[in-house]
Amino acid sequence: MLKKIVIGGVVIVVLAVAGYQYWNKYIKAKTPDVFTTINAIWAVQGPFTTGAESTQALRYATKGAGGPEAFYNVIDKHAAAYEANPTRWEDIRKSYLALAKGKEYDAGLEAAKKLGAVVNPNNASSPPAR
Repeated sequence: MLKKIVIGGVVIVVLAVAGYQYWNKYIKAKTPDVFTTINAIWAVQGPFTTGAESTQALRYATKGAGGPEAFYNVIDKHAAAYEANPTRWEDIRKSYLALAKGKEYDAGLEAAKKLGAVVNPNNASSPPAR
């Protein structure tokens, strides 16, 4: 009886490890990084002159990209962080401009624009239509 319980436990552990490996390699790898998408959408709306402007852009980006509700608690603290060091935030913003591309980004940006987000033309990721 004890032997069957031990074997059953080992089988369950092996299946759990295999399932985790599958999820990590195939499922998680295909899921877009929503945090990166949010920051790319935020970045194309700048540069910002105040923490309030940056915070509003971050709200548009989070809502447009479908960010989780937990992000909104952090957004409320963003204005103070921005005001404390706007140069650092501008550097962060510029670094995310390089990530302003891809299907998830495009969809999130369109949704953010419908909410009121305005993209700085100097930061647009795709060339204007002719």
